Amino acid sequence: MVERRPDYYTHFHCLGGSCPDTCCRDWSVVPDEAALADYAAAPAPLGERIAQNLVTDEDGDTCFRLDEQGLCALLTPGGLCAIQKDWGEGHLCAHCAAYPRFTEEFGCLTETALAISCPEAARLLFEAPRFALVETNDGVDDPPFDGVDPDLLAGLERSRAQVLALLDGDQGTIWEKLRTVLGRAKALESSLFAEDFRRDFPFPPPPIPGLFRASAARLLEVLAELDPLRPDWPELLKARAKQLSALSPADYIALRSRYEQANPRWERQLANLACYFVFRHWHKAVNDDVLYGRAAFVCAACSVAYHLSLFQPGEEAALWTRFSREVEHDENNLAELIWALSEPDALPPPLTF
Repeated sequence: MVERRPDYYTHFHCLGGSCPDTCCRDWSVVPDEAALADYAAAPAPLGERIAQNLVTDEDGDTCFRLDEQGLCALLTPGGLCAIQKDWGEGHLCAHCAAYPRFTEEFGCLTETALAISCPEAARLLFEAPRFALVETNDGVDDPPFDGVDPDLLAGLERSRAQVLALLDGDQGTIWEKLRTVLGRAKALESSLFAEDFRRDFPFPPPPIPGLFRASAARLLEVLAELDPLRPDWPELLKARAKQLSALSPADYIALRSRYEQANPRWERQLANLACYFVFRHWHKAVNDDVLYGRAAFVCAACSVAYHLSLFQPGEEAALWTRFSREVEHDENNLAELIWALSEPDALPPPLTF
């Protein structure tokens, strides 16, 4: 079995009460059966507090109650879970103990990373010199899970490795690289087995500034229409879309120039972000054959992150976290965006040609 993870994975440590945000907010956590059995034996008064704050959601699952601010009812003023603080980290449910780590398994392949919906995970990705993977192989040639087409998975493996190498390389701008990924994903979607990603495909010309700006503003407006976790997110997106649209062509170019000069690592940061999304989402095409939509999602995420950062320089990692929480961690929002980006007439390409 092959196992992969980013090389910064082992550097992660939960910030606990020092975190600038909290993972104990907005999400209804469903404890596993082992945790529920454990909670039944929790010492008083913690046991009573847990029991009082376990509720049944609309799907009939037992979950932790959220208060009016969307905070887990077990969150303490110091920013730690009461279970962790009063009883020990070993008694956290599997979901809470694992976050922000996530694992994708295909039988023959296991991949683990850190979700950038966590501010510390986003910081590690943001500051990483490059997006590099660590791979181990125990030599056991396990077959893919039932239902996973081995030829399709092999094609995704080859194409993703080429995409990651392209994004991590030093040739071409980040926008040229992403537009290459987008164009080739369209071709690869119907011929993953035989198509070579790099074959006779030079970098396309850079996007036209006016169209690029209009595409970014439209993306912000579409994101603002999705179901939000927090009401200030669509408000921010609408405000930034309005600001972008109001800029003259000269002012837009000047804003980008000032930002890029003040942050000389901006392309490396966006390359890291693109590699993260490719690593996390590319192989999910094994379930539905939708590759172009996922490539377009990667491009859209980078365009949105870049254009938001133009107005909030120095807050890039925090903006990545907000995007991940609002889009990447909401299955409905993510599926809706990928579907919209997959339809030629639904949205303009994220990096307008």
